[in-house]
Amino acid sequence: MDVSTQISPKGSPVTVVHFPQGSLSAVNAPTIRGELSRILTEQPGHLLLDLSRITLIDSMGLSVLVSAQRNCRSAGYQLKLAGLQEQAKLIFAVTRLDSIFESYLSVADALAAFPAP
Repeated sequence: MDVSTQISPKGSPVTVVHFPQGSLSAVNAPTIRGELSRILTEQPGHLLLDLSRITLIDSMGLSVLVSAQRNCRSAGYQLKLAGLQEQAKLIFAVTRLDSIFESYLSVADALAAFPAP
């Protein structure tokens, strides 16, 4: 995962996590869960997950995202998603997680949606 800090158009620092090409599944969910937990501990703040290169998300992958969302909310920060592919959009709709997560077409669109500091 590629991690960087960007400043939203409204001036908020946002940690942006670009996921590598592939899946978010039972195979890599424990590793990704640990990485996201580490990121939130070392760089507390708003979080943007760029999932544009993720082609498959299974139930374990969803649990990683739900856990990250819960951790952000409990700390008073926002988590947003960017670049969901068709399979991911479908799984979010079927599980109704699309009502819990804010999802945007691009990283730029998601950055613009973060509040001012």
